[in-house]
Amino acid sequence: MANLTITRCRPVEVIEQFTGPIAEAVSEGNYVRLSTTTGFIELGNATDAAESRSGGLAINGGVAREAVTLVKKGLLDVGNALSALAYDADVYLSDTDGKLADAAGTVSKVVGTVVAGYGSTTPDKLLRVNF
Repeated sequence: MANLTITRCRPVEVIEQFTGPIAEAVSEGNYVRLSTTTGFIELGNATDAAESRSGGLAINGGVAREAVTLVKKGLLDVGNALSALAYDADVYLSDTDGKLADAAGTVSKVVGTVVAGYGSTTPDKLLRVNF
């Protein structure tokens, strides 16, 4: 399993999003979820069922108590993070906090699919998320 390196996360089409305060530092492109204990947004991972609860990808970053917006359903441009993956490949939640991967972690959670984004001579690779 290799973690994907996401340095940008730009919405192309948003179907569902959520904005709220974070409990810890979050970077753009991190997988985040709502904590059932604190009510704040936290980094999640695939190590167990509680950590891999339904969440989304942060489209902005921040430090504790700042607000971030996460996309739960939609199309995201994650730069070159998907370049090694084929179109229609599944993207998984990683065992590493906040990261996505090209293979399943301890809890197998598919968080998105690589889709084609048209508009240039060669289609871009976009991430369709559906949490």
